[in-house]
Amino acid sequence: MSEAPTSKWDGHFYMMLRGAIGGLVAGVIFGLFQMWFLADAGVPADTIIHMIATIVQPDEYFAAGTTSLAVGWAVHVGLSITYGALLGLLATEFKSNASRVALAGFYGLVVYMFNFLLLVPLFYPVFEIANQPFEAVVHVVYGFLLAPFLVKWRGFSKKSDELPAIVARAAANADQPVPEYATYNPAQMR
Repeated sequence: MSEAPTSKWDGHFYMMLRGAIGGLVAGVIFGLFQMWFLADAGVPADTIIHMIATIVQPDEYFAAGTTSLAVGWAVHVGLSITYGALLGLLATEFKSNASRVALAGFYGLVVYMFNFLLLVPLFYPVFEIANQPFEAVVHVVYGFLLAPFLVKWRGFSKKSDELPAIVARAAANADQPVPEYATYNPAQMR
């Protein structure tokens, strides 16, 4: 049984939305990083996007050089958003930020394994030419890029006018008034 969310932003719907937005951002960065890697290796940078287009276009289009960049980007971004939303939903079950960050990295690895070790051999042989170690690493990076969208961001707030316990004890033991610098006054911070 899971605890109630700490805020509405940690509920299932909003976590899926946060994951989808994170998936969009992480997917674009991920795609650009893959293109940079290919360009650095002397391969046309858009090769990966043409490969992704074969998810919905026939493999023969890739061989003929007629796959669409627009289709490739649409598929890539759509999958990134979908995977991000699913991670957002999973993250609702993890309450600490550390566990959500670890989940995000592990999730990226699972996405790689699902895509490249299960789906590629069965349905997408074009991807067999991809650099597998790089793909594994970049998918883990994708997961970590999602993490900031899934962690709980808490602000600091002052809940009472009482002195912190350690300052109050020190003042009581010293029989001296608490120095002004030991108290919290937001007006002094301006």
